[in-house]
Amino acid sequence: MSELESAVADIGVLLVRAEKYRRAADPDGVRLRRDALALGDAARRLHRRDGFDAATVTTLLDEAQALADGLRGLVAGVRASPAYRDAVTAHAAADVATLARVLPEIFADLEPASGRGTLFAALPWLRRGRLRPVDELAADVVTIARDGLPAEGDDLSRGADPELPAVVLAATAPEEPVLLRLAAEDVRGPLHRLAGSDEHLVHVPRLRAPVTVAIAADFAPDEQLRVELAPADYARHRDALAAALAAAGVAVDVA
Repeated sequence: MSELESAVADIGVLLVRAEKYRRAADPDGVRLRRDALALGDAARRLHRRDGFDAATVTTLLDEAQALADGLRGLVAGVRASPAYRDAVTAHAAADVATLARVLPEIFADLEPASGRGTLFAALPWLRRGRLRPVDELAADVVTIARDGLPAEGDDLSRGADPELPAVVLAATAPEEPVLLRLAAEDVRGPLHRLAGSDEHLVHVPRLRAPVTVAIAADFAPDEQLRVELAPADYARHRDALAAALAAAGVAVDVA
């Protein structure tokens, strides 16, 4: 039984991985999704009815293996396609025109962005529930200002993957006390957005653009963070960070 549960969970992960590609909307991809959902439903029904026997489990495991092979094959087909290989080559060469053209053909829900307005990226300001040291946080910002924001991408990231990583930015300021702020007009790269969200993706190894560090004048941590942060402690950290960044020549806005 545990083997079947694991197989069904793996199918779910593979389905998420496959469906970030536009090819998953083709008939084969639609069939795989339908069969994957049906397999999960069948396993849950049998579990509720305690209807598992060795033969049933074996049949479902065989179906799960076939589905897993089909989903892996779909992803492999995407990554072997001419458009994908062109995109990988263009990514390495910073060929913005090619990336702007082919990326929406590869990734589902990826569409050209307007290239106007303000974009944001949050900066990690906590470690193990404590404020990161000012000198460490300032050093990170100086490195980003000098070298750019690094791209990220894994098998489950929407609109990106390990061979086509992207810098992810938000069009709405996250509710974080320390943010990087940049103008969309300053982005030198293929700027896309994920449909139905405010996430913007720039498929470059590193995004180099003028940045301002926006620091909240006041901040009350959400209860889910489980962080005890007195207003006076935050104020001291805020002022020290702003001073360190200004001394390093980084634009700062405290508001």
